[in-house]
Amino acid sequence: KVTMPNTSDRVIINTAEISDDADEDGNPVEDVDSTPDNNEEEEDDQDIEKIKVKYFDLALRKFITGVNDEEITNRVPIFSIEDGEYTYTHPKDPVEVANGDIVIYTLRIYNEGTQAGYAEEVKDDLPEGLEFLPDNSVNTEYRWVMYDANGNATENVEEAVSIRTDYLSKAQEDATGRDNLLDAFDPETMTQPDYRDLQIAFRVTEPNTSDRILINTAEVSEDSNENGEPVDDIDSTPDNDQEEEDDIDIEKVKVTYFDLALKKIISKVTMTLDGETTVEETGHDFDVVPEPPVKIELGNHKINDAVIKFTYQIRITNEGNKAGYAYEIKDYIPEGLEFVEEDNEGWVLSDDGETVTTTQLSETLLEPGDSVVIEITFRWINGHNNLGVKTNWAEISEDSDDDIDSTPDNFEKGEDDIDDAEVILSIVTGVGEHFIGVIAAVLVILAGGVILIKKFVL
Repeated sequence: KVTMPNTSDRVIINTAEISDDADEDGNPVEDVDSTPDNNEEEEDDQDIEKIKVKYFDLALRKFITGVNDEEITNRVPIFSIEDGEYTYTHPKDPVEVANGDIVIYTLRIYNEGTQAGYAEEVKDDLPEGLEFLPDNSVNTEYRWVMYDANGNATENVEEAVSIRTDYLSKAQEDATGRDNLLDAFDPETMTQPDYRDLQIAFRVTEPNTSDRILINTAEVSEDSNENGEPVDDIDSTPDNDQEEEDDIDIEKVKVTYFDLALKKIISKVTMTLDGETTVEETGHDFDVVPEPPVKIELGNHKINDAVIKFTYQIRITNEGNKAGYAYEIKDYIPEGLEFVEEDNEGWVLSDDGETVTTTQLSETLLEPGDSVVIEITFRWINGHNNLGVKTNWAEISEDSDDDIDSTPDNFEKGEDDIDDAEVILSIVTGVGEHFIGVIAAVLVILAGGVILIKKFVL
């Protein structure tokens, strides 16, 4: 009976020798060229036979090799032998994907043993958030079949909990002529174990706002020796879902989404008259929704002599879980206000004079949760007829990825990458009107805090 451990590479030599002899009468006799029981290998009354233990050992590694049309090459296992242990080094951090992406997984089955054989069947589970695609060319090529919770084959994707394939079996080798036999591993002559690959395609159905990591598991579910006969794997039991064994492996994906949002407020009003400049902060907050308009009451005299500037703050926030850039911000110049270059470093006026843009954030990486604020200033175009509401819009006009809920530069007011701020200008002509304006402002603020009044009486 062989008692040598299966993992041993030692050759076991067994020797037999004539240890006593006699003539035909049973009397002692001398052999012409041998001495019984002397363990002399060169004599012909002695011979040896050798055996070497062999063992069967399949290992499986799973890794992502593609997302949509992008090939992924940095997750392929690298084989090494460390202190006699076989090791596969490859990343296991989640691959970032988006809802609707098609992910290609590769399953690589190695033969670490000294006995050749087959991976007769391989199975893969179907986790929530990943949809198996029965008609996908990858899945049909590799002969994946869906199974329900009772272990029965099904054609209903909604019933399926796992998939299995016999693509690497001996029967498929016989039927197709494809070489499926996994040769025995010899560390002395081979740099890595012999292997065969399978692939699976899944569609990501996990919502983009999910923070779950989706784990997908594959395992050798049936194996055989080189004759197609049942065989015992030295360190694994097929189809037992034991994650510590080496015939099973996982791969991870995490849904990420890109979402930049823009908010705009009027932060201050600056008036210059007769060489004296007054600055009033509005106290507006980005997080107050709806933002109250800024109201300016102007005296009727010297109305053409005042220089009034409105300074707007534009906040860009990364509300997604994927880092990115706001390459360009566009501001739409409202009628009745003008853009003056000397007030706005980093902003560029368009050829038609209707918008201005800035790329000052183009090299600022916004990590999830990050915010950054930029400013723009417009001047009031003096005139008794230039009064009323002035609405100024700003929008993200170019970014670094597909925003989950916005399209850059489309001036779609319901999206979160665009926002406005309002100023209301009116004239008071005397003490009465000025007094009424103050009372009206107080009443409005007490009623709902909707309008903030800043008064410059000239």
